Amino acid sequence: MLILLSVYIGPNFLLGLSATKYQSLIENHSFLSWLTILGEGLALLFIWLFNHFLFKVKVFFLNKKFFRALAIGSPVIIFIGINLYVYLSKKSAISFFDFFTAASVALLVGIFEEYAARGMIIGKLEESTAKNFSFFVTVIISAIFFSALHLINLFSASLEITSVQIIYTSALGILFGLVYLVTKNLTVTIISHTLIDFIAFMADPKAIFGLGHPTVNLIDFVFNLTILIIFFAYAKLFLKKINLKKLQKNWN
Repeated sequence: MLILLSVYIGPNFLLGLSATKYQSLIENHSFLSWLTILGEGLALLFIWLFNHFLFKVKVFFLNKKFFRALAIGSPVIIFIGINLYVYLSKKSAISFFDFFTAASVALLVGIFEEYAARGMIIGKLEESTAKNFSFFVTVIISAIFFSALHLINLFSASLEITSVQIIYTSALGILFGLVYLVTKNLTVTIISHTLIDFIAFMADPKAIFGLGHPTVNLIDFVFNLTILIIFFAYAKLFLKKINLKKLQKNWN
């Protein structure tokens, strides 16, 4: 797990240094865009090679449970709706290049994080012959790993902002982990993840490079913590109501 974290943090740490230490790059919007796309692309390639040659976990992308996965993950509309509201309320024009950058980075980040946190982590935990913990714990471990990936934001954001992001991503991690655990359909979580990030990047293009100046308050903290608790309970109750023996058989 530490190796997977380093794969993500490495390229993004270098990007963070280039964005904060060399102020001239901030003005070179095109350079930053291509650098970010390249960095995320290399991270995705690296994690795929790592899994292919070392981890060797089979990751499931698409199957007949696509619509069930959509239904289980439907609470994600909360975050999509909030981001869409923020974007529409700004009423700011965005260039085609910013649109392209937002879409490219959102997709690459979505694939990378879902592949690593859901596909590889949950897959590895569930294929283990010595498994001694519940499905719910598997979801929680995946969510913790997913939120830990975002600690890199401490290099470009305050502790308060990063703390809210950790809570926010923990909630999403639980929901997306539940979706993949039950359906083995990574496509739905990738689409949802990409859409959330894409709308957020459209609302604040500088956030793509960690150069924005977001602010948080107590309401943001309480709201995200409440969503985390709700998603925690949702996953717990959902797993209590389904046939766990059938679910286990699906992973064997």
